[in-house]
Amino acid sequence: MKKLVIVLNLVCMFALGSFAQSMYGDAAKADVKMKYVYSFEEALKRAKEEHKLIFFNCFADWAIPCHSMNKLVFSDQEFADWMDKHFVNFFIDVTSREGRPLAEKYRIRFQAHYLVLDENGQIVHRIVGGYQIPEFKAILEKALNPKTSFAGMNKRYEAGERSVKFLSDYADILSVADQDGEVYAKIIEELFNKLKKKEWSKKEYWKFFTRQLKSVNDEMFKYMVENKADFVKSNGAEKVDRIIAGLYFQEIYPYASGKKAYDGEELLNIYLDMQKAGITENHHVYPLYEIARYRGEGQFDKMMDVFEHKLDSLPEQTLVALDLTLPEIKELDKKEQERVVTYLKQRAETSGAKKFYLAAINDMVNTDGIKFEESSFEEALKKAKDQGKLLFMDCYTTWCGPCKMMSNQVFKQKFIGDFFNQNLVSLKMDMEKGEGIDLQKKFDVNAFPTMFLLNGDGNIIYKILGGRDPRAFMEAIQRGMKQSTPYYILKSKYETGDRSVKLMADYFQTMSDAGELKNVDGEVKSYLATLKAPESYSVSAWALYDNFVNRVSDAEFKFLVNNRKEFAKQVGDSTVDKKIERVVFPVVIDYLKGAVSKESMDQVWKLVNSVQFSPEYSLTLLHKIISMYDKKEYDKMLDFYEKTVTSNQDAKVRLNLDVILHRLVKNASSEHKARAIAYAKKSMENAKPGAQGSYKALIEALSE
Repeated sequence: MKKLVIVLNLVCMFALGSFAQSMYGDAAKADVKMKYVYSFEEALKRAKEEHKLIFFNCFADWAIPCHSMNKLVFSDQEFADWMDKHFVNFFIDVTSREGRPLAEKYRIRFQAHYLVLDENGQIVHRIVGGYQIPEFKAILEKALNPKTSFAGMNKRYEAGERSVKFLSDYADILSVADQDGEVYAKIIEELFNKLKKKEWSKKEYWKFFTRQLKSVNDEMFKYMVENKADFVKSNGAEKVDRIIAGLYFQEIYPYASGKKAYDGEELLNIYLDMQKAGITENHHVYPLYEIARYRGEGQFDKMMDVFEHKLDSLPEQTLVALDLTLPEIKELDKKEQERVVTYLKQRAETSGAKKFYLAAINDMVNTDGIKFEESSFEEALKKAKDQGKLLFMDCYTTWCGPCKMMSNQVFKQKFIGDFFNQNLVSLKMDMEKGEGIDLQKKFDVNAFPTMFLLNGDGNIIYKILGGRDPRAFMEAIQRGMKQSTPYYILKSKYETGDRSVKLMADYFQTMSDAGELKNVDGEVKSYLATLKAPESYSVSAWALYDNFVNRVSDAEFKFLVNNRKEFAKQVGDSTVDKKIERVVFPVVIDYLKGAVSKESMDQVWKLVNSVQFSPEYSLTLLHKIISMYDKKEYDKMLDFYEKTVTSNQDAKVRLNLDVILHRLVKNASSEHKARAIAYAKKSMENAKPGAQGSYKALIEALSE
């Protein structure tokens, strides 16, 4: 399963769109029929009230498998009805600020990922990976049975149950949960200890046997090759050959993709072993061997002959991943580069990964982005010191999807390249290759991508964990460059007991960007509770409220609203009002989606209305609109849009109110929708160029 996830991640990238539900746009749209709740607390509450288990869709927008499940499984009405009957269905993007604490708590590391929880939030079942509906439903049925659920099987094992059938069933459950750790290894070991070697080839144990095979050097692999006839008799030649060839493929791929230094003798030994194992010449592992050989020998024309004519049988995802390594070859001459670009352009037109190919082509021909040093770490560090600049170091791995997104979508942006090339020295370092292995240990890099700003002495000035969209990335970089107290000094002062509000405002933001606080929101709130006036209204305290208080239900948000005037004295009315709007507006969206109750929404309006805002303020206008929506006064509401909203002097306020119009008239008559479309078209005519896309998307949504 992990191998599948990694291969998928090779061609996954993410970026945030202004209006689309997914960063992949229309390609990821799915008519999901599931009745989700979007609050963890609400899911727990309903589970207790309805005496149901919770199905937790641990969604990540960057993960293609998540979108595939939306299209193939969660858009099926019959399946959705079955799920609604048996579960409280909960959905959250685990990469969002709200979702990250849940991802940490439940150790969600791979996508697609699903949990079944009890009413107390305890794990009953874990499912990692995508499945077709029949198999997925069968897995969930096991979750509903206390004896066959993940939690139930754990209890049975702890109680001493050890029959071959139980161990086989238990291994199945652990496999679905992707628990390939010590427990799974122990179960499989116990299972195979109960079996005689001659039973290893039996069909019922084939899936467990193959999961044990990690490389061609395993004793079990050697046993299978030596006793291939027995395995073929029980499982078929196709399955057995696929496993054997697959493990040789695994050995060759690092050479073919350039991730491993060329070793002609080792490759020749692999070729001879494949011949001995009976792998026929028509298997796609042989063209991969040719690519590895020619790439290593620098015979790039022969290598491209293989790419162009011999890879038809290679799985598409693997071919895409292999294709996308071609721009990494630095030894190509101009003619060879042109041939590679031509090949990639042809593949772009026939592959479903067109945008990744275009990005790869851009990588070869575009020079607008960040110019990374082709040097060692020490050489790059010295250059930065000599020029009086910071060193930006991108710590990546070749299998990391967000790393590829940063390389292909962010680092290539002209405005980012212009800034970096003028103000920083930049270096990319593969953490699994060469000196990157030692640098990973030196800088304690545990997740990817991790990015650093280092001074000339190699001290960490700022650290950024995870991929960002271009604007968010630049904001983080500029925070790091402008911050008066660098990362390493902040840590030192914090560890010696400094808890001043100025230091803590920088500390929490810095460690949040660095990904070093598991529950940063909770820690910030605990710290805010210790502050007393006038510190609690200071500019530094405001930075904590602005960056980390993001829920209307938070006591800290109520404090912010109730003390709006005090904060406004420090940072200005507009700054405070925009913050309140950013917290409240998403709640209104969730209310229109049906994810927030009327009672809860009324409590929000009660809090907002406790402050005397300007009649032109966005939330003042929004409250009036929602009041008309609740009463289904569509004519009155559209009159309000045409007369009051359209005359508001703030273009951002108009846009924010306009883009929710499709939700407001969702249940209105066709005449009202036609009127809303006419309004949207007129608004688009008067909108600035940057807002045109949002209005186009609004009109499309209104027209559906």
